[in-house]
Amino acid sequence: MAVVVPGSTPPQWELVAGMPCWIELITTDLERAQDFYSGLFDWEYQVHQDDAAGQHVIASRHGFPVASLRAASGEHSGWRLYLATADCAAAVEQAAELGGVCTGPVSRVPGLGTKAVLTGPSDAEFGLLQPAESWQFDVGLPGTLMWAELVTIKAQTADVFFQELFGYESEQFGWENRSDYSVWYLGDESVLARVSMIRDFITESSAPHWLLYLGCGETVGTDELVRRAIAQGGRVRVDPYDSSIGRAAVLRDPTGARFAVVDSSQAGDFGTAANFDPYDD
Repeated sequence: MAVVVPGSTPPQWELVAGMPCWIELITTDLERAQDFYSGLFDWEYQVHQDDAAGQHVIASRHGFPVASLRAASGEHSGWRLYLATADCAAAVEQAAELGGVCTGPVSRVPGLGTKAVLTGPSDAEFGLLQPAESWQFDVGLPGTLMWAELVTIKAQTADVFFQELFGYESEQFGWENRSDYSVWYLGDESVLARVSMIRDFITESSAPHWLLYLGCGETVGTDELVRRAIAQGGRVRVDPYDSSIGRAAVLRDPTGARFAVVDSSQAGDFGTAANFDPYDD
C-alpha cells in the first residue's frame, strides 16, 4: 500500500499522508467490548497473536476490516486514531522535531503495517501507520469510521503541529460564537476537525481526546442505535442531536471508552458533540 504526499493525486486505493487509516480500541475488558460492538454494528472478529506486537483482535464488517481491539495495560479504555504515513520511522523523527513524543517503540503488525503511538505538543495522543501491502480499512459506511475530531485546550498548538506534520489546510467555523472549530483538509477533501474546548467547561480533570464517529445506517437510525447501546450496557454522554454531518450522539461502551455514532443521511445545521460532551471523565 503506497502512501503519497499531500498535494498529489493518489492512484485508486492509495492514501495521502495524513489521512485517517485505522482506529484501535484499547480496552480494559476485551471480551465485553467485543460483545458490545458486535451487538451494535455486527462486527466479526479474528484474533492475531504476534510475539513482538502481542495479541490484537481485528474487527470486520461484511468481510472488510474496520478496527482493531487490544487489551489495555492500564485502567482506562479509549479509542485511538491512526494517520497514514509513507515512512513511519521518518514521520516519528519529524514529529519529534515539532515537539511530539513517541510513547513506545515503532512496531510492525502483520497485515496492518508499521505503527507508532505519539503524543503531540497539544497533549493529544495519536497513531502513525505505514500500511502494509495487504492493508484494508472500510470507512464511510454503517459500523465504520465516518469522522474524527480532536478536542483540545491547546487549539493553536494542535493546528501548527499537525499542519506542519501533514500539510493540512484549515477552515474555521463557529457555533453561537462560543466554539473554535477548525476543519483540516488535504487538497479539496476534509479529513479531520479540531475543536477548541470551551474554557467555561474546563476542569482540572479535562484532557484532550479524539472523538471518533462510527456510522449508523438510516434503516436503524441514531436514536434506535442509542437504545440498543443502552440495552447492552453502554451509557449516553450526549443525547441524539442534529449536526452538519448527520444525527449524532455520544456514548460510552461498557468498558468506558467514549465514541460517537452518526446517521449521515440526517445532516442538518452546524454543530459538534464536543460542545455538549463533558470534558472531564
